[in-house]
Amino acid sequence: MRIGELTMSQCVVVAVTGTAAATRAVPGYLHRVPHEAGGELVRPPDSRYAREVVECAVDELSPAVLAHSYRCFQWSTAFAAIDGLRVDPEQLWAAAMLHDLALGGPDVAGFGCFAAIGGEAAARLVARHRTVEDAEAIRNAIAVHFHPREPDEPVAQSLHCAVNLDVVGYRLRELDAKLVTATETAHPREGFREEFGAAMRVEVRRRPRSAAAVLWRAGARLPLVSNPLARGAPRSPR
Repeated sequence: MRIGELTMSQCVVVAVTGTAAATRAVPGYLHRVPHEAGGELVRPPDSRYAREVVECAVDELSPAVLAHSYRCFQWSTAFAAIDGLRVDPEQLWAAAMLHDLALGGPDVAGFGCFAAIGGEAAARLVARHRTVEDAEAIRNAIAVHFHPREPDEPVAQSLHCAVNLDVVGYRLRELDAKLVTATETAHPREGFREEFGAAMRVEVRRRPRSAAAVLWRAGARLPLVSNPLARGAPRSPR
């Protein structure tokens, strides 16, 4: 098996778990996104490490996925505070900005999951600035960010919640309306839903036994198109 691939029994568990989670989230899809001015964004870290992270993201990601990553940093920081998690802001920044490095990307020998490929690439960057343990933490956080089961490690958990919020609207009602408005205005989501859906179809073809592919085949498109953030996001100024 390639790194990140699921066994047949794991595919079944992921499909069932993901479908159950999507079903429980249905009431949230009807939630109206409140818009309230006056919110302030969390400022990203400004170390050499943090700057290299964003340089990598800008170089490697499309504008739509880059905006998604910026939003995920805001959401992950918010969820860390809501859930009482102690997180290193630089590590949270790296996880949020680099988690989709390999989304929809080419095959890499020995890997069967885009998140595992991206986690490996991100870990190499982190290792140039931080400890081996910190690099491993980012690798793992990114590798599991698409699994339906929420991880326990604080950075991984915060990223997982953030990605689920940005893609399908998970836990939207827990966030401050001012933060939601400020984030959606600063980093608008035009084109993200379409690009993300196209990338998922690529994942199904290239890495069919990854968690992403299994969830997409199990019906993940419905939560994506039902995301209240996508329906009610403020439009960027023209």
